[in-house]
Amino acid sequence: MKYLGCVKVSLLREKPEYTALFPPLSDAEYHDLRESIKEAGILNDLILEKDGDGYIILAGHHRKKAAIEEGLEEVPCSLAETRAEILEALFDNASRRQMTEAERKEKVREKERVQDRMDEENLIPELYALYKEGKIDRRSIDKFLREDHDLQRSIFYSLSIERPVVPPEVLEKHEQEISSLESRHKEDLDLERKKLAEAEAELAAAEEEKKKAQEALEQHGKELEKIRKKAKDTLAEYQKNKEEITEEVKQVFEKDLENLRMERERREAAMKEKQNEIAKLNGEIESFKNRIYGFEGQVALWRHEIARVSELYDKNIAYYSNPALLEVQLQVISEFVESLVRFSECHKWNSEASRTVERYQKSIDNLLRRLVKEVKSRQKEAVSVEESEKAIAAQAPVKPDDQPTAP
Repeated sequence: MKYLGCVKVSLLREKPEYTALFPPLSDAEYHDLRESIKEAGILNDLILEKDGDGYIILAGHHRKKAAIEEGLEEVPCSLAETRAEILEALFDNASRRQMTEAERKEKVREKERVQDRMDEENLIPELYALYKEGKIDRRSIDKFLREDHDLQRSIFYSLSIERPVVPPEVLEKHEQEISSLESRHKEDLDLERKKLAEAEAELAAAEEEKKKAQEALEQHGKELEKIRKKAKDTLAEYQKNKEEITEEVKQVFEKDLENLRMERERREAAMKEKQNEIAKLNGEIESFKNRIYGFEGQVALWRHEIARVSELYDKNIAYYSNPALLEVQLQVISEFVESLVRFSECHKWNSEASRTVERYQKSIDNLLRRLVKEVKSRQKEAVSVEESEKAIAAQAPVKPDDQPTAP
């Protein structure tokens, strides 16, 4: 049991099936609990189970409720880290309360049901089914529970136990369904990619129009500055020679000044119009960016759907030895790499992208050589549970040094 210190009550959640294991306190008992917390605080830690960003209460539901009513924001807690500690927290506390023989028997049955649910949640379905059929003992199951699902699956396929064979027509039907789903999802993904490319092209065109408008605005600004300078020079010249200018010359100067004012107003109107065009283009660019974000979201959604289909594929038929399935998976990988090649031909890349591709090339080459070696060398063998356990202990997963990580 790991001591956590004080934990905010806002992070603590209750699970109905756990809460139901503890009988409610009488009014007098609950009143005494509140008075004790008010005077001395919470003396016994709440027992918790980790659940994402928060915790699930295994023992201490009444203490949490009383603490909230007393205005406490944090309570002392400990964390149950193993399966045995979780079961102890759920049932040992309840067993210390005064119960009848029938209640104790019901608690034992409830403990067995909870233990069975935990076995089902933490074991792969194949091993759980063998345990329920009595083909694997409790001691072996306790050992398997400490391993992840991939290692459990390796144990399952190494056991010398007769397994049902999937009929070829069922396997073929699954293959056809997966192939149809992958084909349909690939077409939808290609369509979304095409829309994304079109939106990017429209965005590039809008950027080009914006650039041209900005250049035109700058040119108008320069011309307007020239006009202003010319008007200023003309006015200065007029002020210098105004006493020598005849009435006729004065009219000419006034006409020129009027023309310059009109030209300035025209230029200012044109500049304002260009500014409005730029504002409009900026709005269109934002719209195109939003569309691109939408397309990217669609692409991410389809990627998630493809991942879900792949997971479904793994759960249904990936565990059955079938050369055709191996060929289909290799073909999918080949087509995906080919699509990456076509994608790379449509863009320009920097040196960092080249180094990334070289790293993954080395990793993929190593994995393919390993695949060829495994397919040629691995033979199905029937071994005992004890031999499987020894093989598992000797094959602890180690990450290869040359395995690249995503940049």
